Amino acid sequence: MTVTGKLETVTERGWRLGYLNLLQRESQEWWGTRRWLLQSMLWIIIIDGFMAFMLFVMPGIMRMATGEEAASFDVIEGAVAVLFQLGMIGTGVGTIILGQDLILEERLNGISEWILSKPVSRVSYILAKLVANMVGISIFYVGIPAGIGYVLLAVKMGNLPAIPPFLIGVGAMLLHSLFFFTLTLMMGILSQSRSIVLGVAMGMLFAGLILPGFMGKTLASLTPWMLPRLMSGLIPVPILPMTVLTTPLIMTAIWSIIFISFSLFRFRRLEF
Repeated sequence: MTVTGKLETVTERGWRLGYLNLLQRESQEWWGTRRWLLQSMLWIIIIDGFMAFMLFVMPGIMRMATGEEAASFDVIEGAVAVLFQLGMIGTGVGTIILGQDLILEERLNGISEWILSKPVSRVSYILAKLVANMVGISIFYVGIPAGIGYVLLAVKMGNLPAIPPFLIGVGAMLLHSLFFFTLTLMMGILSQSRSIVLGVAMGMLFAGLILPGFMGKTLASLTPWMLPRLMSGLIPVPILPMTVLTTPLIMTAIWSIIFISFSLFRFRRLEF
């Protein structure tokens, strides 16, 4: 891995020492390469491609098979499920793959030790990775595909879907991604094995497809696992009260804060 970008004089103090330089370095991995373009195209194809298929191709297939026009509500419901359920699972996988080596690879290659020998703090090292990559995830994994998905829904429905519930769904996608990104970063600090880092993070993600059915709604609402299912009930007409959505949204944010807080605590005590 090479370090690119023009370095600037460090003016911060305390935990912010070197933060701007490190943030510039991490941001360069997105904006100074083709990563932003490749990731954007990937998630547009995966999420919006499936949505377009559901909205504009599936009705024709169903009509050919049954001789009847598919109910537009069912088609829209399926497209919303693609956006929020497939979208959250897919971007969860993407954030885990992105985050698995951000710390682990640099620890194994000695890059972390070299960087930390400079006038930078360990807190800045972690926060720079978190901020720079969550900006990229927010824009290219979630924001752009969700925006195109909104346009596809509007074209099919003939009117604009309600914006507030749609934005709640997009916010849930961001929180879902944040949860698995901070979990992966934490595992990269706790373990020096890629197998363990990937195994724990992917296991947590895909356990959400099975375990909520055995946990009960109250316990499951304390995890991010309910978000993909709940968000699919927001469009075209919200069928769930906000009180049902509030707990998993808040708890997902709290878990993310716990993960990053523990990562900062553990990394400051890590020996290289």
